[in-house]
Amino acid sequence: MTKKAKWIWYPGDYEIALFNKCMAKRYERDVLITPFWRMDTHYVTVKFYGDFKLTKRNRITVKVDGTFNIFIEELGYIYDFDGVLDLPAGEYHMQILVNNVGKLPCVYVDGEEIKSSSETFRVTCQDNVFYPAADGKFDDIAVSPNSDVRHEEEVFPVAVKNTEKGVLYDFGKEISARLRLKGCKKGTKFECYYGESLEEVSDEAHCEQLDRFTALNETEETPINKAFRYLFVKADCPYKEINVLSETSEVKNKGFFESDDDTLNKIYEVSVHTLDLCKGDFFLDGAKRDRWAWSGDAYQSFLVNYYSFCDDETVKRTITALKGKEPIKTHINHIMDYTMYWILSLYDYLEYGGDEKFVSGVYESAKGYMDFLLQRRNEDGFLYYITGDWVFIDWAEMDNTGETSFEQILFVQTLRKFAEITRLLNKGDGAYYDETAQKLLDKTIEVFYKDGRFVHGRNNGVLQKKVTRYANMFAILFDLLDEKMTKSVVEKVLLNGDVQKITTPYMRFYEQAALSKIDSGYDIVSEMKDYWGGMLKCGATTFWEAFDPNEKGAEKYAMYGRPFGKSLCHAWGANPIYLIYNCILGIKPSSLGYKSFVCRPKLWMMPNFKCGCPIGNGMIYISYDGKAFDIRSDGGEGVVYVPEGFIAPKTAKKSGEGYVISDGENLVFTR
Repeated sequence: MTKKAKWIWYPGDYEIALFNKCMAKRYERDVLITPFWRMDTHYVTVKFYGDFKLTKRNRITVKVDGTFNIFIEELGYIYDFDGVLDLPAGEYHMQILVNNVGKLPCVYVDGEEIKSSSETFRVTCQDNVFYPAADGKFDDIAVSPNSDVRHEEEVFPVAVKNTEKGVLYDFGKEISARLRLKGCKKGTKFECYYGESLEEVSDEAHCEQLDRFTALNETEETPINKAFRYLFVKADCPYKEINVLSETSEVKNKGFFESDDDTLNKIYEVSVHTLDLCKGDFFLDGAKRDRWAWSGDAYQSFLVNYYSFCDDETVKRTITALKGKEPIKTHINHIMDYTMYWILSLYDYLEYGGDEKFVSGVYESAKGYMDFLLQRRNEDGFLYYITGDWVFIDWAEMDNTGETSFEQILFVQTLRKFAEITRLLNKGDGAYYDETAQKLLDKTIEVFYKDGRFVHGRNNGVLQKKVTRYANMFAILFDLLDEKMTKSVVEKVLLNGDVQKITTPYMRFYEQAALSKIDSGYDIVSEMKDYWGGMLKCGATTFWEAFDPNEKGAEKYAMYGRPFGKSLCHAWGANPIYLIYNCILGIKPSSLGYKSFVCRPKLWMMPNFKCGCPIGNGMIYISYDGKAFDIRSDGGEGVVYVPEGFIAPKTAKKSGEGYVISDGENLVFTR
C-alpha cells in the first residue's frame, strides 16, 4: 500500500461545517449578519467502520477530532489508548465512534497496511445507513479538516497620505485582506475604516466595513478579511508598523487573453481579478458585503470558472454546501429561481467537468428539489409566488407576485436538463421530466406569449401589460422558440430600447449570451466595452454588483438604501470571460468532461488577439491577426468551424461544415 492516509468524515459534513464558519463572517460595520435561510450542521456523532487484513504486525496511529471510543470485534473496546495500536497479523473489524458538537467529527488512521480513506472506511450517523467515508486534500496528521489554514501574502500600498486625522492607504486596486499592527500601545482604542471607493473610506459614519478594537498586546491582528482598495487608520491609534495580509487562492487562472484593444484586455484582466477575490472556500457573491454563497450567483461563477480557474473542488464544495440536508422544506437561499439554478449547475458540471461520480452522489438530493418544485405548482402547472418564497429574478422594478413568465421558462429548462442528468447517470429515461417540460412550455406560450413576445406575469388571472427582457431572452438562450418567434422576440424585446433596460452584470450576461445565439450582426465586444468598460471609466478595479451609466458621483455606489451598500467586487461581474470564450470564440465541450470540443469563432467583431483557453485537462491556443486564424489543441480532439472566407490547410480533415483538430495538432486558416 503506497497511498497516504487521509482524514475522513461523513459525506457532505466537511462542506457544511466549513460553510457555517464562512457564512458567519459577514459584518455590516461591527454588526454580525448571518444568513436568513436555514443553516444545517454536521452530524455530531459519527461511527467509522474499517475492515482490514494485516499480513504482519503493524503499528497503527489513530488520531481523532472529538471524543471517541475504539472497538475492534476481535479485541473488544480499546482501553488506555495512547494514540497507537500495535496489532499482529490477522483480520480485523474496527469501529471508531466519534462525538464532536462544535467541530467536524473526523479520524485519521495510518499503518503500513491500513490507511484511512474513502476506499477503506465507511460511515454512518447512527441511522443504520452506511456510505463510503469522505476524504479530500487533508493527508497530514497534524492538519485536520478543522484546522484554520490561511494562505496569505503581504501586499503594499501604492500611495500613503498622512493627514491630521490619520493615515490613508491606497492599494491601487481592490484586495481582500486583514491587518497586523505591530508596536501597539496596550489599552489604545484602534479605529480602522475600509472603502472600495475614496468616498466610502472618507465617510466614517457610513462606510460598510470597519475594525474597532482595544489593543491588548504589542501586536494585534484583525481576525476577518475585509475587501477594500482604501484603508484609513485614525491618528490617535499609535503603531510602529502595519502589515496588510492578502488572502491568496491556491488555484490560479489557467487562461490568458491579449489583444490590440486595451479596453478589452483590461476587461478580461479585471474579470479574472473579480472572480479571484470572490473565490475562497466557496464561490461567494461579493468580496465586501454579503460574502455569502448564493446559488444564482454561484451558477454564473461556475460557468466563468470553467473558462478560467477550472477550480472543480470549489465548485463541488459550493454545490454540496448549498444542497444542505433533508428534509427539504424551502428553496435554496429561500429563492425560487435559485433552486433551479442549483439543479442546472449539476448538468453544467457534468458537461465541463465530466465528474459523474460526484453528480451521482447528489442526484437524490437534486431529485428531492425537483419533487419540491413539482409539488408547488398550481392547476396550470405554473410555479407561483408562495408566502415565504423570494422570487428574485433580478434587481429591477417589477411585480414578481403571482406567476411570472420567467420562472416558467427557467423551470422548463430545469426539467429538460434534469431529464438529461437522469439519463446520463443511468437513473432512468427521464421521460416524465421531458413530458412535463413540454406541457409547461406549451402552457407558458399559450398564457404569456402575446403580440410576439412574453409579458412579464399574471396575478389572480389578470395578465400584466409590462414586458421585461427576462423570459424573452431566456427562451432564446434555451432554444425554446421557433425561428419566427425568435425573430419577433429579438426585434420587439432584446433590440428594443424602449423595453426596461438591465442594470446588473448578472442579467446583462444572459442577455449577451442570448444575443450571441442569433445571426443578427449584434456586436458583443462593443457591448462589453460600453457596459463593463463604463465601469472601468468610473475607476473600477473589480466589476460591480450593478451599474447604471446615468448615475453620477457618489450615487453610483448606493444600494439597499445605504450610500455605499453596492458591492464593487461582485462575482457575477466577472462574466466577460465566459462571453469571450463561449459566446464570441464559440469554445464549448461537445462531450462530457471536454473529451471533445467545438470552436465556432465570430471573428468579425474581434480585434487582433491571442489567447489560451482551458478545456478540461488541457488548453486551446488561438491567435488571429486579421488574415490568419491559428488554433492549437493540447486537450483532446475538436471540430473547428471558421467563418466564410477562410481557407483551411490542405491536410485538414472535414467534419460536416467544420474541420477536425486532433490533440497536439495545429491548424492555420487563412483568408
